[in-house]
Amino acid sequence: MGQPLPWRDVFMVGHPGLDSEHQRMVALINEVIAAVEAGESEERRRGLMKALREVTLEHVRHENAILWELRSGAYAALQGRPRTQKFLKAMAEAAFDEHMAEHASMVSQVDHVRGLPLDQLCQTLKTWFLDHAIKHDAHLKAIFQAM
Repeated sequence: MGQPLPWRDVFMVGHPGLDSEHQRMVALINEVIAAVEAGESEERRRGLMKALREVTLEHVRHENAILWELRSGAYAALQGRPRTQKFLKAMAEAAFDEHMAEHASMVSQVDHVRGLPLDQLCQTLKTWFLDHAIKHDAHLKAIFQAM
């Protein structure tokens, strides 16, 4: 059905909390894959998918809060650094609307994936996470690297 999704540093954005959430998402995806491979019960898979959805919601809320802080200039790590703060605020503003829309889509995609046949579930979960962590979080990584 599928190989586990190995953790890679490319999934990190440079924020300890967000990186920890990414690690938890990868761990849950790997637990789903292991449950499918082992033929575990539908109840077990549903529980894992529910946990993945909850971690995803937490992650989306956390990223959104950070983007709001960056956009408003209130992000604590930038206080006292007006030039950097102005630059990163502009970066956050440029990516804000698109990232918020992607977050809404990300949660609905988790809900959709839950209903897929088992032969599609594992690969779809991996693709879903990779799309978020690498493609959509690239600007967050750029922001945190610029600090």
